Amino acid sequence: MADASGRRGDPITYILNRGLAQLVPLPFGYWLSVPISDVFYYLMGRRREIARRNHAQILGRPPDDPLVRHMAHRTFRHFGRYIVELLAVQGWSLDVMRDRTDIEGDEHFAEAEALGKGVIFTSAHMGAVEVASTLVLVKGYRITAVAERLPKHLMEWLVACRSKMDVDILPADGSGMTLVRRLRRGEMVAMVVDLGVGREDGVKVEFFGRETLFPAGPARLARLSGAPIVFGWAARKPRSRYVAHVSPPIVSDRGLDAEEDIARMTRAVVAEFEKAVRRHSEQWYVFRDMWPAAPG
Repeated sequence: MADASGRRGDPITYILNRGLAQLVPLPFGYWLSVPISDVFYYLMGRRREIARRNHAQILGRPPDDPLVRHMAHRTFRHFGRYIVELLAVQGWSLDVMRDRTDIEGDEHFAEAEALGKGVIFTSAHMGAVEVASTLVLVKGYRITAVAERLPKHLMEWLVACRSKMDVDILPADGSGMTLVRRLRRGEMVAMVVDLGVGREDGVKVEFFGRETLFPAGPARLARLSGAPIVFGWAARKPRSRYVAHVSPPIVSDRGLDAEEDIARMTRAVVAEFEKAVRRHSEQWYVFRDMWPAAPG
């Protein structure tokens, strides 16, 4: 929708979201999300089974184990809280979020920035993603996020939400040199690593005791640009508090063969990711198979 000057205005989905975020308290949104998440848990059979398979591998138990079913159910509830946060972020106060969040490894941002190559911020579909994003923005970075394509109206809403936070969204395909240029300007590029199996550009990595594939994109970008990689996440704690964690920088080693270096950096990122999942496994809400189908 364009205004009188011809400039395109905010999509109606964003305008409604903004108004709702300022009216509905976050704790009430969390409370309301529980029964809705439970309904989706029982209706979305395929996603439920994928969650069980992933948690079965994490816990070392069969998919029909009661603990595995419980964790998969908890995953749906935490995903519901994530949706609440995604809708509520437009009404957040940055000062309040800082006060509610305990940060581990905050000094690693400064270590990465000191290299003068920009920063590649990697994360996953877990915990309080919007809290992690907000804390990164507090640092003053200009951020470009790499995202998969979504349905038109959903993508318009997401782009509008992120633009208000000074975050630019680019598609995963065909954006490589743009990302390199932005890193060279000292900016930050944000990417997720838990995209599931079935991707063409993957590195074989052991994850929770079993080999699988992780995207090589962050490591390839680090090798090309010289920018360090950090892995970060935020998780929910009781009483609307959060803990955020930032890993030490992972840096390319130009003395290694390119593919060897890319594999080494990818393994280092996955090691940080595995530590995060071990601490907060019920808050990892990826509804894609993370391991190939078991033989037989």
